[in-house]
Amino acid sequence: MATNPIATGYGPSSSRTLRILFDGDERNFSLWETKFLGFMRIRNLQAVFKDLDTDDIEVDESQNEEAYAELVQVLDDRSLSLIIRDAKNDGRIALKILRNHYRPTGKPRVITLYTQLTSLVKSLMPERCRRTHLRQPARCDGPEGSAQ
Repeated sequence: MATNPIATGYGPSSSRTLRILFDGDERNFSLWETKFLGFMRIRNLQAVFKDLDTDDIEVDESQNEEAYAELVQVLDDRSLSLIIRDAKNDGRIALKILRNHYRPTGKPRVITLYTQLTSLVKSLMPERCRRTHLRQPARCDGPEGSAQ
């Protein structure tokens, strides 16, 4: 029989953190980050994450360590492994690492999306139609891929 981690005294300090667990799915990262930053505001730790794009901001060290402790409680193992070495006890750097990993905006991301899209189109097209389409694109019409 499974026990409730809150009832036993183990697990996250608040049931609120259970709603902001990150599952490692990059499609959900932006939503999760918004929830997490809201949670940091409730915990009065939002100053740690102010202007994340700027490196020269002075951050209170104890707040930064506490923000890191809160962050690691809501990450899946894969995401935690991304930050555990490079951002030990540094919530600000940890969130920057997660952003760079889950929200890439450069050409590699566009190329990946293009590759996924073209492979999806290819998998939807019947094999006979794919071969015909490569040689004579006009001969493969219709949803069933019937050649004319």
